[in-house]
Amino acid sequence: MPLYKSPFSRDYWRSAVQELKKPRMLVFAALMIALRVALKPVGFNLGPGMRINTAFVVNALGAMTFGPVMAMAAAAVSDTIGCLLFPTGPYFFPFIFVEIAGSLIFALFLYRAKVTPTRVILSRFCIDFFVNILLNAPIMALYYHLFLGKSYAMFQLPHIIKNLCMFPVESFFLTLFLAVMLPILYRSHLIFDNGDDLKFNRKHAAVIVSLFLVASCCVVGYFFYDYNTANHAPRMSHKPAVMAAYNEGLTAEADRQELLEDGQIILMDKVYKHFHGDTTILFNVYDTTPETDLEKIRKGASAKTVEEDTTLTKIATGEATLLLDDADSVEDLVIMPLTEK
Repeated sequence: MPLYKSPFSRDYWRSAVQELKKPRMLVFAALMIALRVALKPVGFNLGPGMRINTAFVVNALGAMTFGPVMAMAAAAVSDTIGCLLFPTGPYFFPFIFVEIAGSLIFALFLYRAKVTPTRVILSRFCIDFFVNILLNAPIMALYYHLFLGKSYAMFQLPHIIKNLCMFPVESFFLTLFLAVMLPILYRSHLIFDNGDDLKFNRKHAAVIVSLFLVASCCVVGYFFYDYNTANHAPRMSHKPAVMAAYNEGLTAEADRQELLEDGQIILMDKVYKHFHGDTTILFNVYDTTPETDLEKIRKGASAKTVEEDTTLTKIATGEATLLLDDADSVEDLVIMPLTEK
């Protein structure tokens, strides 16, 4: 049976489909599913937030042996069984796509190919960066919204750092593991590569370092862009003291300019920060009543709470700049009354 230089060929996918008809491969896939489920809670702690989950080596071994079609099916089955046997929270179906994507990537790089450390490294990099970081983020955001009723930052810096730091370790560990297993599978006539090229050298270390630096630069660039363009208000729900300082600073400046009447307050709506620069705040002006809980509102009430408070009446919007993000240094404050319709 041939090896393929690329998975982008009709023969490659024909071979992958044919694996579904082989009893030995079906038995081997069942064994890989059982091992993957059993090893799901097993891992090695290398430090705070640094843990190698041993199930990924079984995932790679299976995908390399029986190809992408069976690998995707095995991923779906193992994820479902794993969630039933080792639940960590409510079952959320979209997480299955993370498992499927990881198995597919391993298969695309390793199935019916001359397995080299470079292929192993690239497969692990694609999973850590494109699956664990990029694909997992919107699924986690949806999970938090539906099950916890909370907002979720699309890209969590600790999670990203963990994946980037674990990538070199996992790549090296997986290369050693496959170097041991390939000759065994080759003698068992399950694969067509005996693993002669799985020898780690300085070139492969350079590949790991280069990929790590490229990914790190992408992450740093994204966070600079996101910090300077995103609305920070939703992310400040856990910082009531900062929200209160913004609201008090804006209200004090408006009072100083005699722009507010008695019983009127300013509450921030959107916050745009600039790294080591000024902060632009878009705000709303509200009329209050004697029943308004001013202390609660000023100390960081959420947008939903403000919207549902029937004692508040929105009468105007406005914009102001905080010099170097200092709530006591408000400039260019402008209030624009709402136009009547």
